[in-house]
Amino acid sequence: MSELKDAWEIAREKANKLGKLSPQEMQQQREQEYRQVGKGIAQRYLDNPEPLNLPIELDSRPTEGRGFTVRTITGYLAQAMDLESHSRLEKIIQGIAAIEPRLQPVIEQIRELAQEHEQTLRMTRQAIENKGREALHQLRISGTAVRAINTEAVPEWQQNWRKLTEPFLPKLDNLKRELTKASSMAPSPSRGGDVDMCL
Repeated sequence: MSELKDAWEIAREKANKLGKLSPQEMQQQREQEYRQVGKGIAQRYLDNPEPLNLPIELDSRPTEGRGFTVRTITGYLAQAMDLESHSRLEKIIQGIAAIEPRLQPVIEQIRELAQEHEQTLRMTRQAIENKGREALHQLRISGTAVRAINTEAVPEWQQNWRKLTEPFLPKLDNLKRELTKASSMAPSPSRGGDVDMCL
């Protein structure tokens, strides 16, 4: 009978252990929740035409896990960076700068890259417009009707845009990685002191 009792007790202990999470599992579950909150905040920030005030949004959340939430937001926003829309890129940069001011050096490098890209596109756009005006002038079409040429509608623009943008993409990818890596470093005083962890 004692053997039966021991087996019963062993089975009950195992069942009890299955129902309870270890401290490590509980910590991992909390970290996952913080990341989900961060993703949600970042997605709302990207989707809203009017940008959310990320510091206020973070202040409305419990301070526990803020570091994980901030790193998730930063990583999510960094991955959303591209050169398709400079206004969207600037919005993302402003969001990251608002919650992670210590990342300002990397943010400035991204801004400089975007400005260099914009300047390159502007010069190409101007050349295409001049070429279009010259072609219209040779056809004896001029005046106020030819003030603005829609360069985006010209097939040459699409080809040039891709060619001009390609050299900037590896630089942007490196800066995005640097941004994410810098964000995952030791917690800043504004984030609270939760355990450091990369995304």
